[in-house]
Amino acid sequence: MSSVSSGNSDYGDAPPGYKEAVNSGSFVSPRDSGTISQLDIHAIGYDTNQALTGNVLENIPVYRFGSGELEYISIRLKKNSNSCALVRGPDSSQTPLISTIYRWGPGRRPRMRILSPGTTATVEEAIESDHLVCEVVEVKSRNMISRTQELKTSFGNFEWRYGGRDERKEASEASSLLVLERTDDAASALASNGKVGKRGVPVAQLVRNAELRTQGTSRWMGGNGGRLIMNLGMWTDDKKTTIKDAEAFIVASCILMLKREADRFKDNQIAAVV
Repeated sequence: MSSVSSGNSDYGDAPPGYKEAVNSGSFVSPRDSGTISQLDIHAIGYDTNQALTGNVLENIPVYRFGSGELEYISIRLKKNSNSCALVRGPDSSQTPLISTIYRWGPGRRPRMRILSPGTTATVEEAIESDHLVCEVVEVKSRNMISRTQELKTSFGNFEWRYGGRDERKEASEASSLLVLERTDDAASALASNGKVGKRGVPVAQLVRNAELRTQGTSRWMGGNGGRLIMNLGMWTDDKKTTIKDAEAFIVASCILMLKREADRFKDNQIAAVV
């Protein structure tokens, strides 16, 4: 199995300290400040040349905003597969928290495996083995042409979708905005601020604009990273799911959205020249 170091020597220095200018008026309120988590997902994604010349093996580091600490790494083992596993940055043993499995063929949806606490597995086992103690989450598109992805878990039902023009404007004039909402019946009662989004209670946003997207990338690329802002208040008193567990799930599912975006971008670029 390939081993990936979590030290900064392999991933370079943490991204520079972007100024804290994320205006998410429809997403959080001042009283949420104690439950807001911000991370920078450092994903290069694809431009036109990369899309036409083949895949790039990219492990995606995720840094804590403010401290610059390496919080997570999404490890991809094979160049010809998007399947990956999320580990904590400081964990030298690289014990997987969540793996995401992509399968070939029409109608074969991605799956996420949320490993049970205490499960000991390698990154390769988390991706390849069907015999782990874990929760399996099927990732479903709302319909055949929709970019919205639905995820039903034991701790709530969620949807990742792309934000509209008004939402992008509110979120620091984002050129691209991914929005995660919790859509099950319990969500409204658990929300700390009473905010309601398009289809549920807003939980997270990935904001990409000139300041917050991964440095060296542009708005014309697919699958590049940005600032992930999460309101984790609804898990403060949860007896089954900790705030750390919820955060890891949000990070892994956000990276899944970026990988799907990158795949669409590559397919569109290839189709344009065929």
